[in-house]
Amino acid sequence: MNRIKISPLATAKKAVLAAETDFPWPKLQRHLSIGGKGEFSLFLPVHYQSSYAYPLIVWLHQDGADCGEVVELMPKVSQRNYIAVSPQSSFGGMSPVSWPNCEESIEAAYQSVMASVDSASSRFNINSDRIYLAGAGTGGTMALNIAFQRPDVFAGVVSIDGPMNPDEVPLHDWERCRDLNVLLSSFRNSLSFCEDDLCHSLRLLHVAGFSTTVRQYPGELRLDEKVLSDMNRWIMEQIGSAIL
Repeated sequence: MNRIKISPLATAKKAVLAAETDFPWPKLQRHLSIGGKGEFSLFLPVHYQSSYAYPLIVWLHQDGADCGEVVELMPKVSQRNYIAVSPQSSFGGMSPVSWPNCEESIEAAYQSVMASVDSASSRFNINSDRIYLAGAGTGGTMALNIAFQRPDVFAGVVSIDGPMNPDEVPLHDWERCRDLNVLLSSFRNSLSFCEDDLCHSLRLLHVAGFSTTVRQYPGELRLDEKVLSDMNRWIMEQIGSAIL
């Protein structure tokens, strides 16, 4: 399956943004992404090796957080397995919702995702067939929105306490989408993604032929080691099955 293609602009920057191997760990870097499309944060694994093509996690931060959240979360996912980037939502500001569920926001989020991926890929060795989009809360819903619209770009999508947008249900385009692996994580006391919504989403994805995994946890949304290590395990299983 064809995955993401790095933009010519990002490729042209490679001479300036050469890959580096001596970063302290963990490392948070903030940049203005190429093309002025906004701020993003970058996480590098411990003992980064430029000779190895790493899977990439693109993280969409939860409401009330910013793109720096990814550096706090990734050690709970894995210290070694991934490079990760997190674009800053341009819709945060004074709004409590980081990723509004509207066409304008989806397009802006997609552009920010691609800009951050291009910048990271121009600088570090990333496997373009192993790019995973993930998020929590409205970031999880936005991850699903983007992945359903552009399933050829991502190897899989993870939504943690982020319900599917009913306007973006991919049944009309299921033949393109059904190779997209999906992980839905929910919490029993969630106010935004209740058990009924989870069951409804699972039925829709099953009808559409998706490979879907569901995880449900007690309480309300929390990005603890159990939730994030389950995400790591799921991604590594997808990578392992693709190799086989």
